[in-house]
Amino acid sequence: MQWTYLLVALLLQLPFARVLLDWASFGSTSHPRSLSEKKAMAIAFVQEQLATHAVPGLGVSIVYQNETILAQGFGTKEFGNAANVVTENTQFQIGSFTKTFIALGIAKLVDEGRLSWDDPVQRRLPWFQLVDKYAEQYTTLGDLAAMNSVFATNEAEVAWTMHVQPDEVGAVKVLRSYVTSRPLRAGYAYANINYVILGQVLAHATNMSWPAYLHKTFFQPLHMTHTYSSVPDVPQNGSDLSFGHVICNGEVAGPYDLRTSIETFSSYQNAAFAAGSIVSTPADLAIFSKFLLAKGAGIFSSPHAVETLITGHGIQTSVVPGAPGVGYTYHADGGVMAAGYGFDVVGNVMFGHNYFDKGGDMVAFRTRNGFLPDDALGVVLLSNAKAMGGPVADTYMLDRMRAYLIGLFLDVPEATLQANLAAEIAFANARRPPGACHPHVFGGKPWSAMTDPLPIATQDALVGTYVANVSADAYGNVTLSRVQNELVMRYGVYTAPLYAMRGAPYFFWAFGLSGAPIMINRLDTSSPTLDLGVPFVKTT
Repeated sequence: MQWTYLLVALLLQLPFARVLLDWASFGSTSHPRSLSEKKAMAIAFVQEQLATHAVPGLGVSIVYQNETILAQGFGTKEFGNAANVVTENTQFQIGSFTKTFIALGIAKLVDEGRLSWDDPVQRRLPWFQLVDKYAEQYTTLGDLAAMNSVFATNEAEVAWTMHVQPDEVGAVKVLRSYVTSRPLRAGYAYANINYVILGQVLAHATNMSWPAYLHKTFFQPLHMTHTYSSVPDVPQNGSDLSFGHVICNGEVAGPYDLRTSIETFSSYQNAAFAAGSIVSTPADLAIFSKFLLAKGAGIFSSPHAVETLITGHGIQTSVVPGAPGVGYTYHADGGVMAAGYGFDVVGNVMFGHNYFDKGGDMVAFRTRNGFLPDDALGVVLLSNAKAMGGPVADTYMLDRMRAYLIGLFLDVPEATLQANLAAEIAFANARRPPGACHPHVFGGKPWSAMTDPLPIATQDALVGTYVANVSADAYGNVTLSRVQNELVMRYGVYTAPLYAMRGAPYFFWAFGLSGAPIMINRLDTSSPTLDLGVPFVKTT
């Protein structure tokens, strides 16, 4: 669901950046490829990448000049079951690509004259409150959509991830007690809560839930018949849901059932989540790509509504440092990479062409896309696996594939595309050694074998209720109790054992797919403190 490039924290690796050829030198092949050649080369490339990586299955759609060139599945939905193949109608979690649909929903109401992007949120959602009263009064719908609000990167997400609030209404209402860490319009900062708020704006303005509104306004008229706002909405009969997986160094963990594996849930009880719960298919996303490239024709009254979304509304600061590793051809000298409304990247950053995209990352799924409006070209890639350790370049497989496939349709020479592919892999892998494969996830090693039991005296000292020392209502309480001589921690809806991490100065909460390290300070006092991003202090 959250689209975060790990390369962001690194300085640009100039030796590898120089390997990437300048877009001005790309040119076209001496004999432009025919459409059938482009399609054949695209299929061959996807098959090659699938064979090279441990990803069980991919969904691919390519639209060009208002035609669906490819809407196809590759590989399997379920690792270990070769007969359960991915088709054009297989449903994948699309993660934060959901935000594009939310932005389009707001855009539709703007198109109808019912809202304006410059409207203060509180005018359109009267119960919206913030601790920062200036931000409460002046935050606009556009500020939220452009990720330029009072919320810092990933802010207000710990409690939501733990499902302290049971639904989106609760997650927005509790912001009245959440202390934010930056001023309004301080620049781009990716925070899912922005779109959770926009989802509630849609609900308030239309008197229906945002899933119902999207279904009525987009899914139904566009005949996106296999697209749903959340997994529970997908019919039990006749569905084609993919399983999810994680990969590391050629190993595959999974399959994880989207209906029953809580590790893959995007929200409490897998409910609709405006920042990232939609599931869709290669075929449906081909339809959607054509709709975007046609700038909303047939639903919007003019192209202006979609043009507003794909206009830069802020400088995209988080992606630029890692651009050479994911296929962007960005040049700082006179160039700009921007963020739109519902889109991560907008600009002249793909082989010298105007471009926009919106990625999506979930625990066990990954989505990448790219749209070139002047060329009427759209590429969408869906993966039913996500890298968790192993070579860094494995994390960015879909990003590289996107750039390569776009290049094929722009008649970029194949030798150039191959050189770029190699340079992108080298750039990514140069930033750090391969990550270790998690022994519990990939090796089945019991949590207890990776950790040390806590002495009874330590357990006694820790048992109790812990309250956050800031934004207490928003964060909720953490409870530590002893069950059969084992210390157990409960936060939100999750309950799992707490161990001492072997060979490390922290504790380990054994919940979810891979667990979480937790620092416990002041253990030798009557008020020990748990560090969960904010300090939780023992009160009873």
